[in-house]
Amino acid sequence: MTQGYPPPARGSNAGADQDTATLPKVSPGQAPGQHSGGWSGATVSSGPGSSGSAGSDDGSGGGFSAKLASAAATATSAASSAKGAMKTAAGEAESRAGRRSNRGVRQPRRARLTLSHINVYSVFKFSCVLAIALFFVWLIMIGVLYGILDIAGVFDKVNETVSTISGDNKTGDIITGSLVFGGAIIIGAVNIVLFIALSTVGAMVYNLCADLVGGTEVTLSERE
Repeated sequence: MTQGYPPPARGSNAGADQDTATLPKVSPGQAPGQHSGGWSGATVSSGPGSSGSAGSDDGSGGGFSAKLASAAATATSAASSAKGAMKTAAGEAESRAGRRSNRGVRQPRRARLTLSHINVYSVFKFSCVLAIALFFVWLIMIGVLYGILDIAGVFDKVNETVSTISGDNKTGDIITGSLVFGGAIIIGAVNIVLFIALSTVGAMVYNLCADLVGGTEVTLSERE
């Protein structure tokens, strides 16, 4: 028998060899009840006294319930936040639509202004430019009218009538193109001077009247 092993059981040699092979080895100075694997002091209790594992199970179950409750509360708050955001977005969309509709049906704006003063120098410049433009329009109109009457033979008839009345066939034509255009130029120049003078004086007179009565009230409005 090997030193440190308990006495073998009675039986066959094969059984003894098997028991010897399966038994743990005990060192020389160690008691037979102490084993060298680190498992000799480990005990497993499966009876009613093993309440540690049950307590840990109850603790893990309580933690899972708390996590589940917090997740449900978080989901509820997120749903309420999303609902509030949807309501806010819908309200903003309705307000924008109302503003657009109000813009579409709003009345045109109006402004009441008073023309209390006119700059005389600006009136003078404007009247000069306008008088010159009207002078050229006057000459063009005279030229067109003279051409139409000359083609129709009106001036020839007038010249023959004048010669017949005077009884002198040597008298030249009274109405000619140079005479007509010369007279038109002189009349146009006089019109230019008169137009400029009257416009400037009219602006000065308006300013004096506006100082007395407050000017002319004008209402401006947008197109519908």
